[in-house]
Amino acid sequence: MSRPLLVVDDDADLREALEEVLRDAGHEVLGASNGKHALEVLGTMPVLPGLVLLDMMMPVLDGGGFARAMRQVPQWRDIPVLVFSASANARQVAEEIGACGHLRKPVDVDTLVEAVRRHKVE
Repeated sequence: MSRPLLVVDDDADLREALEEVLRDAGHEVLGASNGKHALEVLGTMPVLPGLVLLDMMMPVLDGGGFARAMRQVPQWRDIPVLVFSASANARQVAEEIGACGHLRKPVDVDTLVEAVRRHKVE
């Protein structure tokens, strides 16, 4: 069974577009509107995600806060995180939170799908 993806972004239109692109590429996808919501979704998933695609700047709980909280839960610690950010320092932010990589917004569809394929664990 393939593990799902978790897309965490507060921009609902962008999140839904990402989810659609990734579903079209053959992935099961769940979405969350911020880090707090993402932690709640993780807690209800019967199968852990094979990758979290994570925006960094969000209300309620930002990407950094989510990543720190996620890493404190032993069974979630090894879930790969791919930072998805408009920030000019996306690479640095990704390194600081122990992410497996980063993508700069906006990203083209082929680059997104390839990055997910490369970093997702089954």
